[in-house]
Amino acid sequence: MRGWPGWSIVGPVFRDFLKLSLLLLLFGAKAWAVAGDTPLKDCAEIRTLTRDVAARRLPVRVRGVVTFCYTKKYGSFVLQTGDAGIYVDRSAAARDRGFVPEGWSWPDYVPPGSLVEVTGVTGAGYFSPVIYPQLINIVGTAPLPDATPVHISELLNAKWDCRRISVRGVVQIAEETAPEEVFRAWCDMAGTGGRVRVRINRKDPLTNVARLIDSEVAVTGVMLPFANNRGELIGGRIHCADGNDIRVMRPGPEDPFAVPEVQLSELQSFSPEGSTFHRRRCKGTVTLAWPGEVFYLQEGNRGVRVETRDWTPLSPGDRVEVSGFVGVTDQFGKLQEAVVRKIGTAPKPTPIPITGHRVFGSGWGATLKDPEDVDGRLATITARVEKVDVTDKEGPRLLVESEGRLITASFGRGVSPAVLSRFEPGSEVRINGVVRVELTYGWPAQEDPKPIDFRFLVPTPNDVTIIQTAPWWTLRRLWFVLGGIAVVLAVTLAWNWLLRRRVELRSAQLAEEMRARREAAVEFDATLRERQRLAADLHDTLEQSLTGIAFRLETMAVQRTKAQDNSEILDRVRQLLASIREDVRRSVWNLRSNTLEGHTLPEALQTIADRFATGHDLIVAVETEGQARALPDFIAGNLLLLALEALTNAMKHAAPRSVLMRVAFAEDEVALTVEDDGRGFDPAAVAGPREGHFGMQGMRERVKRIGGVLEVESAPGKGTHIAVRVPVRVVEPALVAVGK
Repeated sequence: MRGWPGWSIVGPVFRDFLKLSLLLLLFGAKAWAVAGDTPLKDCAEIRTLTRDVAARRLPVRVRGVVTFCYTKKYGSFVLQTGDAGIYVDRSAAARDRGFVPEGWSWPDYVPPGSLVEVTGVTGAGYFSPVIYPQLINIVGTAPLPDATPVHISELLNAKWDCRRISVRGVVQIAEETAPEEVFRAWCDMAGTGGRVRVRINRKDPLTNVARLIDSEVAVTGVMLPFANNRGELIGGRIHCADGNDIRVMRPGPEDPFAVPEVQLSELQSFSPEGSTFHRRRCKGTVTLAWPGEVFYLQEGNRGVRVETRDWTPLSPGDRVEVSGFVGVTDQFGKLQEAVVRKIGTAPKPTPIPITGHRVFGSGWGATLKDPEDVDGRLATITARVEKVDVTDKEGPRLLVESEGRLITASFGRGVSPAVLSRFEPGSEVRINGVVRVELTYGWPAQEDPKPIDFRFLVPTPNDVTIIQTAPWWTLRRLWFVLGGIAVVLAVTLAWNWLLRRRVELRSAQLAEEMRARREAAVEFDATLRERQRLAADLHDTLEQSLTGIAFRLETMAVQRTKAQDNSEILDRVRQLLASIREDVRRSVWNLRSNTLEGHTLPEALQTIADRFATGHDLIVAVETEGQARALPDFIAGNLLLLALEALTNAMKHAAPRSVLMRVAFAEDEVALTVEDDGRGFDPAAVAGPREGHFGMQGMRERVKRIGGVLEVESAPGKGTHIAVRVPVRVVEPALVAVGK
């Protein structure tokens, strides 16, 4: 090929093509593996995954050695390949969330040293990536990986997670657990840089776990982390398979008091030999004792906290000998996991008076004074009680004020809250107790710690003496009085509101009754006046016409005797009868026109106009101005009767050729105008009820009844103009005039 003349051109292209093909092949293989088709086979490879990637449940097929397994059913275990370990999670929580399938025939316990092949998927875990198994095959056994020696201070390094390690230290606590626990024993081991808890799956061959206390041991096991809910490392623990994983390098003494004695003032002092994590023995006088929890010793000017689970009864003034491990709490030396024995009694130390200057120091320059060492010492203080708190989980306490500072005086869990009832807020008390000074926190300290607060630990309630009782008029009672006044005021206001409400309801009822009575009276008055008007109409029309007919008939009777022609008289009688029929029809119409019969006022007026125009040489017109709207029945009915009265009077007395009825709707009133071009009259000389005429009087009374204003303009030969203006509010739908 290379001898071919065209190779110089094609050759480089071909080589580039091969390179590109190879890169694509490699990239595709990597993408195929990431996509999940190629299972992960090494613990170290799985541990390189981030939590987000591990949560994608990538497939795994790992063969490795089991270094630790829980003893409970389907216990999770740790699998190690090379120097890396991985947690195989087959816990109940993993099964409940569907990460681990049910129905597999798995061994409950996989012994350390088993060579297994695990097929499953990855998971994020609580701290580091884990494996959720789908199939577990035990294929044989293999030697356990060598344990890496690790210092206790290195356990906060995440790289030791799930690895087999070896740690040395001094056992300070060792206990057996209840049979239902997943591990049978545990111990706390201390060394330079910290402490670590060791959990032991099986106690054998240890016959007495407590025998490990104060022994220097080397522990081999698997480091598992403590993590918070953010997946952040906050501590570590070591899991051992059994007692064979704990090797005693130097046993502790059988007698806990057969240890070197130190003074209380030298617990954490300098020593050219360095610090020790073994027990130390101290003597002192008890100043406070809370059995099974804590007590305080004082020797000279040094007070020390002693934490114990020893229930030996102690009282202030007892001389005791204590053997315990030196530790630090709140940056003060203490004895912990101590055992104690009484050696006599002694007078209690004299309490020192406590002030803020003594605890915190004071001054600048030449007056500078450092804080005194008062932590753990028996002291006294005079203060005023601010509050009695019985809800604190550490026991009842008093909150007192001294020198403008709020101080806590705690009594311990063994004190009944009821015995503090005698301390009322506002009373002045003297407290004798042990001072606990709080320093700026940091372990180990990054700068010189400074006191920032202090409190009192009180042996018994009898160590609090009331110097002056609280004044009767206390803030608490003031609040009670104010509360009582507020309750009385609230009840008074509520009663006043109820009375006002009842008065309003009763007033509304009375107003409704008065309105009903007033309307009934108005109706009665209207009925009476209608009867009077009807009587006047009958007097003016029917009675006069019937009298005329009677005269005509008498005349006919006279003329009949004289044999005269009566045809003219009969024609006149017929005219009178027609007039009587028209008057009767008009009276009946007036009686029937008290309702709008489902029409608006303009529509009802138009009906009246059509009725009066029929059969008469008369033009009756109706006009509307503004936006027509529904009116209350009371107003609309009276306006209709007013218009009817005016129209009747015009036809009866004025002989008009035309009548105009106009309704004008304004925003807050309605106006009705009736104009005719008849003969007119003198309003000042119009006949009234005394003369038997009720027309104008009835109109005035109607207008007054509906709260309107009546204007009458007329003169002989000038026609008549009658106008009525009535104020009208917005009408609710229920008040709109509707037909029955």
